[in-house]
Amino acid sequence: MKRPTTRQDLWIHVREYFGIELPHAVFTPGHSTPLDFLAEAFLHPEWDVAAWANRGGLKTLSASIVAALEFRFSEMALRGRVLSGSEHQARNLYQYWARWCDRVLQTRLRAPPGRLLTRLDNGDFEILAASQKQVRGAKVQRLFRDEVDEIDPDVLAASVGMLASTGGAPARTIDTSTWHRPGGPMSQLVAGAAERAIHLHKWNVWEALERCPPERHEGGRGCRSCPLAGPCIEKAREFHHEPARAVGIAADCCGLLAIDDAIKQFRHWSIQQWQAEAECRRPSLGGLVYPAFDRSIHVRDGLKLRSALPTWRAIDWGWKDFVCLWIQADKSDCVYVVDEYWTDSTTTADNARNIKARHPDVRIEATFCDPAGRNRNDQTGYSNIQVFQGCGVPCTYATSARAREIRNGINLIRSFLKPGAGPPRLFVAGRCRRLIEAFESYRSRKVNGEYIDEPVKPQPPEHGMDALRYYFVNRHGPVRTETRRLSYA
Repeated sequence: MKRPTTRQDLWIHVREYFGIELPHAVFTPGHSTPLDFLAEAFLHPEWDVAAWANRGGLKTLSASIVAALEFRFSEMALRGRVLSGSEHQARNLYQYWARWCDRVLQTRLRAPPGRLLTRLDNGDFEILAASQKQVRGAKVQRLFRDEVDEIDPDVLAASVGMLASTGGAPARTIDTSTWHRPGGPMSQLVAGAAERAIHLHKWNVWEALERCPPERHEGGRGCRSCPLAGPCIEKAREFHHEPARAVGIAADCCGLLAIDDAIKQFRHWSIQQWQAEAECRRPSLGGLVYPAFDRSIHVRDGLKLRSALPTWRAIDWGWKDFVCLWIQADKSDCVYVVDEYWTDSTTTADNARNIKARHPDVRIEATFCDPAGRNRNDQTGYSNIQVFQGCGVPCTYATSARAREIRNGINLIRSFLKPGAGPPRLFVAGRCRRLIEAFESYRSRKVNGEYIDEPVKPQPPEHGMDALRYYFVNRHGPVRTETRRLSYA
């Protein structure tokens, strides 16, 4: 068996020895395919790779082929582990692996695959329980983390400690998941992929779907009665740049996901779930306080402080956490969050000095804060506002009942994210990663099974969201504000 050395070689090799024709066509700008994911993972064994793809999108299958090919052609000893949210989930990848043991790994096996463990002449491959004890065990060179969004974040973080390069075999992670949980582990992976040197591949239902045969679509006539016609034809028109195209994109597909299975998903899911779990646009928006927030619209990577625009600061004091945002606005009343400062377990005085020193040459119009900052500390006798004043950072806050009503501030922010008329007027710099993540994970409370306009308390994103709200209720709400310049006297 000859080792594949190119993407094309791999496609032919997988078809011949695994009996699978992996999808290889891209229909969405910036997307990848299962074949691209496999090729990069196999041809670059020193890279961490990840796949963000749709439900039923061949993620687990592709990862299992990566594992089989690596063990088949590795002359170095390898230890591989499968980690998921549960043993049941991890079995999905392991069951594929067991099939490949019979097809391509027979000469490597020391014994038939066991329930959890396979021993080979060049290593072993095992399912891990999703527990702290298991991920703090043996050192491994290959860690396959399947359905990352279902793994406990603490277990996921601890699992990296298992990696250990040995004998010329570089240790790495191979991650696969659908992204359906705002603020969950997959959010962290997607946001931090470049910084962590993770090669992220993304594909959706159209890159994984089987081809619709001519006798089914009938040149567009059959599409008229197909339940999937709406998104399928829309994608075809977008891809081919033909506004009047009548044949759906499924006619061009070359995947393995059955059309009837995709139709079942479309029929049973809400449009939000379909967009999240099939089209991989972003996580499901159900229950989010700001569902209109969209990275592709509201995040600008090149956004920086501009000397020609007025600048404000907005801060929130948490029990441990402290957040400060630097915000600018132009003449058309567009708002730009250009920088952020998040910290925890830092003294109030240190926070005041740090934010004052962060942009020393910028004139600050005002620093908006929570009126609760007036409350005196039982130990020091001074309030947060007094401490800031003493450090040369006077604070402004709204005192009216309307301004202090959380839902009013939320609605102001919503009106800038997606106005009733006109384009969006709120934008966030790409460097403000924690604020972006907060937008995508800030959730509403449920009462009697229904979401209401009241955020869950407490939740990690609330400090950044509260700081932004203080800016809006002070500058854009019909409220009375007051500035206190307090001293220690």
